[in-house]
Amino acid sequence: MKALVQFFSAVAALSMGCSESTFFVEPEPVVTPNPGSIEGRVCDPSGRTWLPDAQIYTHIYDSDGVIYDTRTAYSDRDGYWLLDDLPQDNEYTVYVQYGYEILETHAEIWVGDGEHVLLDEPDCFDPLEMEVAVITGDYDDFQDVLADMGFANYDLVDGLSYQDLTAFLGSSNTMETYDIIFFNGGHIEEDVIYDTDDSDTEGIVGDIQENILEYVNEGGNIYASDWAYDIIDQVWPSRVTFPGDGSPDSAQMGQYDNVQAAVSDAAMAEFLGTNYVSIEYDLPVWPPIESVDGSVSVHLTGSVSYKDGTSEYTIPSSPLLISFTSGEGKVVFSTFRVAKNGSSDMLMILQYMMYSL
Repeated sequence: MKALVQFFSAVAALSMGCSESTFFVEPEPVVTPNPGSIEGRVCDPSGRTWLPDAQIYTHIYDSDGVIYDTRTAYSDRDGYWLLDDLPQDNEYTVYVQYGYEILETHAEIWVGDGEHVLLDEPDCFDPLEMEVAVITGDYDDFQDVLADMGFANYDLVDGLSYQDLTAFLGSSNTMETYDIIFFNGGHIEEDVIYDTDDSDTEGIVGDIQENILEYVNEGGNIYASDWAYDIIDQVWPSRVTFPGDGSPDSAQMGQYDNVQAAVSDAAMAEFLGTNYVSIEYDLPVWPPIESVDGSVSVHLTGSVSYKDGTSEYTIPSSPLLISFTSGEGKVVFSTFRVAKNGSSDMLMILQYMMYSL
């Protein structure tokens, strides 16, 4: 009996010295993992457009290195894709597949707790992202070809209006808003690109030449064709040698011809899947090229003839399509009319050239 009394006395003493926290311990907070994600974009293998409906996937491994799940997504019409709900603090390899071909593999992508990883966007030709101006002319129609290439928005400058043309080329601020300026052959050149009769009393030609040079040097791009060669001849006279005496319009000596042009640019040949394309010179007096400076890239060559007076000459491997850099920008020139040669090959050539701008 005495022992039982001592037991209850001890329990009472313990109870008197205890608090609520003695019996209810605060639980450790539960840490909820936050899954991560990986986002990217895929370009068509041709480099010409964003690729929809590509399959993108990555495998998920357990601690023993065994695949236990796979995350899969598909690119949308603009090429964007997203892999989400990825276990955090893991390294992933992402595969981009189209049909039976794996187009891209992105390895060693670390995804932390709740992290969204954005992969670098690939280079891809996207006409909707370019600001383009087209100077119209009598002898080419770049605008028609651009429409076939998917350009929905471009601004036309009336190259047959002296006021409109000088207003555009006379404003460096206006020109710099465009990524590319196309010059159709046959726009007004006298008192704009050159002055052969000393009628430019206000010095407009000098200002325009300076604006064109500055536009390209600051990162702008020019694409000129056929009779618009005087832009190259006047602004960059040392880059290209045309026949004639070097004065404006003196090189317009080319003859009617259908030229089997060699694709002298290896990367372009691979892009086209051919080493030769057909070029038609359907009008006389176009400007052939005799030679180019070492800084000029030659993309197409062919044997052409021209006539100087009564004498006829042949250039066995004349550059037909060229490009060169000037400062941060680039100049492209074709001796042929682009719209007249608007074949599927030519559209791909233009896309290739514009992709490189």
